[in-house]
Amino acid sequence: MSRLDRTRTSPHQLRPFFSSQNLLNRADGSAQFDFGGSSVICSVVGPAEVKIRDEKLDRATIEIVARPLVGLPGVKDKTLERNIRETLEPLILSGLHPRTGIQIVVQTMKEDGCILSTAFNAAILALLDAGIPLKSILASVTCIIDSRTNQILLDPTIEETTHAKSTHVFVFDNKVSISSINPEDVAMDEDSKEPSHTGILFSDSTGLFTEDEFFECANACFKAAQAVHGFIRTAVSKKLEKEYQQTRA
Repeated sequence: MSRLDRTRTSPHQLRPFFSSQNLLNRADGSAQFDFGGSSVICSVVGPAEVKIRDEKLDRATIEIVARPLVGLPGVKDKTLERNIRETLEPLILSGLHPRTGIQIVVQTMKEDGCILSTAFNAAILALLDAGIPLKSILASVTCIIDSRTNQILLDPTIEETTHAKSTHVFVFDNKVSISSINPEDVAMDEDSKEPSHTGILFSDSTGLFTEDEFFECANACFKAAQAVHGFIRTAVSKKLEKEYQQTRA
């Protein structure tokens, strides 16, 4: 069965990527990341002076601000802020900048599905652009299980998510070299019921699905995340090469 998104024929095909860095003059780092029709611009300010009430003696204070496409921030945006903060805080080497603040602002520009994954990828590019020290580089991919065909569809559009029986968002780091993820590789934490595999930095699943379906989704998203990691590395390398050429000119 063909996808509702007529530009793609395979259930595991991702939409085209696009990124741009150093977009905003008043930010220490900024980046735009597009997943097809979804687009997010992220800015990073810091490490900078922080208010005494927010100051932490042993590490930097991480602040995430999510702004919707239109209107005021709502519950969805607050959830996005929490998910990004809880994922990025362990990733940032904040201990190198104690008693300072790092503000990350995520602005949705266009939304056509997978906005959380788009925001994660934009945030990591902005952090790299700002020169914030990181333990590793993340990449995020979203998938759904189609209720009509029971197929796993990667990078779904908004139209495709209306037919989803479950939706899964995964964030992976770039330190894992395994070729697949299965129940033997991913142990479940008994308290949080979240995967404890070191390669999975974040996962969020909603809807009805079996344990086997969860691992199939994790495996498919992991393989797709390798393409996102490669794209991020290429984008950063090209930016650094361009800056080096400008300094020599």
